Amino acid sequence: MKQILTFVLGGALLTAGFFACGQISSDSLVAFETNSATITQVFADFERESDEFFTHFNASAVWSGTGLNAPDTVTLEQVMSKYKSAWAKYDYELISPINFLPGVNRLTKTMDGSVRGYFEWNISKVATDSTKSKSVRVKVYESFDFNPEGEIIYTQVYGNLAAAYAYLED
Repeated sequence: MKQILTFVLGGALLTAGFFACGQISSDSLVAFETNSATITQVFADFERESDEFFTHFNASAVWSGTGLNAPDTVTLEQVMSKYKSAWAKYDYELISPINFLPGVNRLTKTMDGSVRGYFEWNISKVATDSTKSKSVRVKVYESFDFNPEGEIIYTQVYGNLAAAYAYLED
């Protein structure tokens, strides 16, 4: 009986310790929920090809260059130019359900309010007098880090976007 009680008590203490270490702070959860709402609006602004898209980013925000031969960092100014050019040629639609994932601090492994997710976008090119309309579906992984003011400061987008655009232009 003493062995069973020791085993049960030890297991309960181990479980309690495990869950105590893995608890999510309410501040981190609130930050994640708030930042997820921001990304929902970011996606809506992107689909509408609205300059409001850029207002969610800090002036010194950077994107990680994730494409082939891309620079390590891309500035907001560079992204503005690229996206405005892309919006003039293509239409974008988020076609997957939004299911945000909480990000964690890379050192502490605790939730930090950042937002990640896997998404599927449909990119279309409208028909012209000499070309047919085309569209392509592309799956991407995106992550967004925020400053304490709720502005996006760092973004990564992984997906085969180069192939998607090459297909649309072929």
